Amino acid sequence: MIPYFEILELGKVKKRFRLALSDIDISTELMEIPTCSIDGCSELIPYLRGRKEIRIVTDNFIFYSNTQSIKYNTESGTLNIDLSHVVSEWKNRQVPTNYAFKGTTIQEIYKDENMIYSTDWEMQYGEEVEEETIDYVYSRQDKLSALTRTCELTKDLFWRVPFTKNKILQIGAFGEKKNYTVSIKPSGSNNIRILGEPTIDEDFSNVINLATVYANKSDSGMTSLSLREVYNDTSLQDINFPVVILRNNINNERDYNYIDYPKLAPNNQLEYAVIDTESVAMESGLFIEGTYAFDDLNPFSLESENDSEEQPTGSGNWSPQAFMDEYTGKQVDMDGVPPEQPYQCVDLWKKCLEVIGYPNPSRAIGGDGYAWNIWFNRDYLGYGEYFDYPSTPQFGDWAVFNKAGETPYSHVAMYVSDNGNGTAQFFGQNQPNPYCTVTSISTANILGWLRVKSEFWQGTYNPESSNGVQNITDEDRIKCAKAVYEATIKKLINARRKFQITVPTEKLPSDLNVGDKIRFIFDMKSWHLEECSNYMRKLLTNDDWFYIVKMSRKVNKNGMETGELTLEKFLRIDREGKQDS
Repeated sequence: MIPYFEILELGKVKKRFRLALSDIDISTELMEIPTCSIDGCSELIPYLRGRKEIRIVTDNFIFYSNTQSIKYNTESGTLNIDLSHVVSEWKNRQVPTNYAFKGTTIQEIYKDENMIYSTDWEMQYGEEVEEETIDYVYSRQDKLSALTRTCELTKDLFWRVPFTKNKILQIGAFGEKKNYTVSIKPSGSNNIRILGEPTIDEDFSNVINLATVYANKSDSGMTSLSLREVYNDTSLQDINFPVVILRNNINNERDYNYIDYPKLAPNNQLEYAVIDTESVAMESGLFIEGTYAFDDLNPFSLESENDSEEQPTGSGNWSPQAFMDEYTGKQVDMDGVPPEQPYQCVDLWKKCLEVIGYPNPSRAIGGDGYAWNIWFNRDYLGYGEYFDYPSTPQFGDWAVFNKAGETPYSHVAMYVSDNGNGTAQFFGQNQPNPYCTVTSISTANILGWLRVKSEFWQGTYNPESSNGVQNITDEDRIKCAKAVYEATIKKLINARRKFQITVPTEKLPSDLNVGDKIRFIFDMKSWHLEECSNYMRKLLTNDDWFYIVKMSRKVNKNGMETGELTLEKFLRIDREGKQDS
């Protein structure tokens, strides 16, 4: 059949035209927008003003698309029309700012009108999607980029579009074995005949098989969310991607006095890495290092559904967790005194004053200048407008210590948690190191507590929680570390040595799509496989099943269809897996 196209308006066919001026060549890959370019006659101009939906209809498939551009050749009286699959419309809308999902299945995410483009789209899921939950904060990505990021947060999920008359988007691990064989044998119901010599694309220029990983990177990596928790719990690991200690005594330019808390995710001066054992075997045992940084992955909390709507709402800048994240390991000087050692505990207190909007936060606190004057002079300094004075502490409260015991010169620091033995963990400076750390200090000499008033907190302030919303738990951080680990696995797979076989074929079956597996039978001896590594040779000859990583459907103007398949032993996408800067 000679192909024709339909111009749609509001989902209804407005005009049909035959296409007889050019061939149609449509290629598709996982998580990519299929495109094509066609020629048409000048009669189409009135129907193509603005963005239009167009369906190219053949006897074997339908390409549902949007117009992207039109070029008019006045000499020949023809049009060149650039088309993208209709999934491109997902790029026209964005998700809201800081739109978070926690422990949410992908199916539930894409029931949300803020995530799906519209209800015109049918979402189809593979069985393996049911096992995946997402912890992620989306923010102003276009909805297609958000969908792609959702899949990237998983070890083995991708999205693709089928070539049908309807708006359908599929998410899955794919890899379904289709009952088709690609060979030089004559055409049959299950055999797709090869029309020419295959070509091989082998590329090992971007291989990474030993990846050092950081998330929410800051402070040269020491306070980053690391893979420590995944390393400590082997049940979280894939046996083919073990987490190892790559180096110790890292970041040796200074000491870190971190407590052993997952919530701070310290590396403890150890550098963790993920090994792709399959890739190492492909490279004949050669380890090739790289680094991946996931700056958009970090643990977070959500407001409880049961919280009262009547609780006070903050509109300020105070968040104790953000404050710790920002200044851990850093030196803070607000007043330049004393000149010989300007990094004092009072400087961090004054930084808090600056954050909440206290006027002239660097002003002197009076008396002898030691921290205990914060408590004694609180009324004189006007702290009552910015702080409450609770009797029992919560995370984010400031403790003022007397001149006694462990704090002979007095002290001020932010409360983190209770140790249960008369001591607690405090975030502060000069305790004793001249930078910001968390340290255990006795609570016996505390003069009083200061709590930032609710109106100066970020977002909704819940006095029953520790940080204005719900606490970020160690479980949250461990789960986030696992998400980082699984995202790393996908990057490592995509960074493997590429060995792609591209074959021109006869007409491809309508039920074949990228991500499927088919049998490929060809005389491999002519490809000089003896030059490959032992493992690579074994991999290519072990069985006949290959993934389709790219496919093209080609239809000439007379309606004759051919195809082209790009096959590989791993399901991967070329645009991923490169080393992060």
